[in-house]
Amino acid sequence: MNNLTKSINKFKPIISNNKLFFSTATIIKKPGVFNKSQNIYDKPLRRVFFNVPGSDKRKIDKSLALSDRIDSIVLDLEDGVSVNRKQEARDTIQKAVVEESFGKSEVLIRVNSVDSGLLEDDIDMIGKISSYIDGLVIPKVEHPDHLIYVTELLREKCGESNANNLKFMACVESAISLINLKDICNYNERINNNNNNNNNNNNNNNKSQLNALIFASEDYCADTGITRTPTATELLYARSTVVNHAVANGLQAIDMVCINYKNPEALKKETHEGVQLGFHGKQAIHPNQIDIINESFRPTLEKFNFATKIVEQNEIHQSQGKGAFEIDGKMIDMPMVKWARNILSIESFYPPRDLEEIEQSSDKNQKQI
Repeated sequence: MNNLTKSINKFKPIISNNKLFFSTATIIKKPGVFNKSQNIYDKPLRRVFFNVPGSDKRKIDKSLALSDRIDSIVLDLEDGVSVNRKQEARDTIQKAVVEESFGKSEVLIRVNSVDSGLLEDDIDMIGKISSYIDGLVIPKVEHPDHLIYVTELLREKCGESNANNLKFMACVESAISLINLKDICNYNERINNNNNNNNNNNNNNNKSQLNALIFASEDYCADTGITRTPTATELLYARSTVVNHAVANGLQAIDMVCINYKNPEALKKETHEGVQLGFHGKQAIHPNQIDIINESFRPTLEKFNFATKIVEQNEIHQSQGKGAFEIDGKMIDMPMVKWARNILSIESFYPPRDLEEIEQSSDKNQKQI
């Protein structure tokens, strides 16, 4: 009998003919909740995931000046920093996060990979500033053991409480990473199993710190031998796989960098495709990309109006005891209500729309969502 259907036998008293008997009653364990997709909307908005080389003080200062338009600032110790400047980058980042204000931006540090031989020095530095940052971007995550190793290093250097407060963003950069995504997304279960085997009851401290999956297209292409094209159709499977695993596990999915950063139309097209695929944010490497990405992740006016109408009508119909209803020729039920609430949640992060614009749009025929 597996864990999902495991039953517990308990003694149940029975009185018959004035005599007391005991029989066993079977209690069937109810399965837990498997779909974690709604957990995504408990996480901070990460539309713009802005990468800054940790060794470049000028670019760090520039990101600070733009922090009101950037959801997540990623101070890079990995590919954006040459090998001979790694320690300089650590020192620069340490000084910046302690002395500077990053405003409302989430502050993340992209460390070097587990296999690089450089990660341990990165974690030494992070141990000194863990209370000044929000989390880590962990590159080249190919197996749950990579996240477990980072967790153990952080606990040793930062103390368990400080370490557990840091969020993880795992980069998907290879074929093996894509194949292992299910286990990577549930890496903390492996820690719990190890604790159980060692009779360690510390499972409460092993909640997942993973918040997002980040798709690194160029590294993935280099690993698989895929040839990049302007249409990016060759990456459709990988991008969709990242989104599906992220959503199923209540994580955000962050899309690839548009390397053609001087072409705003190419960025708009690529970002729009990412939104259609279900990504929650996109990596950026140049200030010119920030506003385009931000605006691309804003729900269209048609979506906003339709979502508003759904939420309003749902309250009316629920009070009448009706579970499903019709709007503009479309049947609306609870999945659509959840969709509408999510749209309004995202919209709440943007400036209010012009009332006249909303009314004009409402007068038009409902476009296809």
